Amino acid sequence: MLAVLAGTSAVGVSIGLVGIGGIFLIPLLVWFGLPLETAIGTSLLTFTVAGVVATIVYAMHGSIDWRAALITSAGSLASGAFGAKLSAMLPDRTVTACFATFLLLTGLFALFGRRFFGHTETSRPLSVPILVVCGILTGIGSGLTGVGGPALLVPLLLLAGASPAVAVAISQPNAIFSAASGATGHILLGHVDFHLAGYLSVFCAIGVVAGAIAYRYVSAERLRTIVGVAVLGLAVWLIGKLLVAGEGL
Repeated sequence: MLAVLAGTSAVGVSIGLVGIGGIFLIPLLVWFGLPLETAIGTSLLTFTVAGVVATIVYAMHGSIDWRAALITSAGSLASGAFGAKLSAMLPDRTVTACFATFLLLTGLFALFGRRFFGHTETSRPLSVPILVVCGILTGIGSGLTGVGGPALLVPLLLLAGASPAVAVAISQPNAIFSAASGATGHILLGHVDFHLAGYLSVFCAIGVVAGAIAYRYVSAERLRTIVGVAVLGLAVWLIGKLLVAGEGL
């Protein structure tokens, strides 16, 4: 149990700093003995609490673009339950392969995209339709995979033209809605261990606060590199699971 709680704190640090890392909680819970669907549902409930904490910390420092955050959150809130239903219908390996491919392309774009497209660290204004689509895709993906909204929204916003700093900040309040929407679907399906989620939420929240504080002291260029490496690392890890062990999420 101590290993699970320590791992949850590390996941929280990653979420607070770059918005990515939630997927590692799922295999940790499966290793602990939870069925996959219960691990997904319990993780999403944990990420809901973590999202509240992260949003408070980021809001205190004025880092959040609330217009973009609310629009993407509305899309995620409306679609998360649908993603939860899909998780019970689609093969784990199919979901994992699609998700890994998306992360691989996004990680490469974050690290090398400016060389080919001339991107700067200035965030491109995002239209309402783009934000809505990003939010809907995030909600579906969150309910489907259980990884939490930021792991999906940050790459989507990067592809849409947002800077890493803006994308990470927007993803924090979105995590509340995308995770809560997906968690609701899994609660209705009986896929949540509430007792365990309580413990995990406390340790994840502690990690999130530490990561959010560290975020304030990281330069834009360094943050882009950290985000790109984190996304690529996650993609490689998922691909490795598929090729070596034949396992999905």
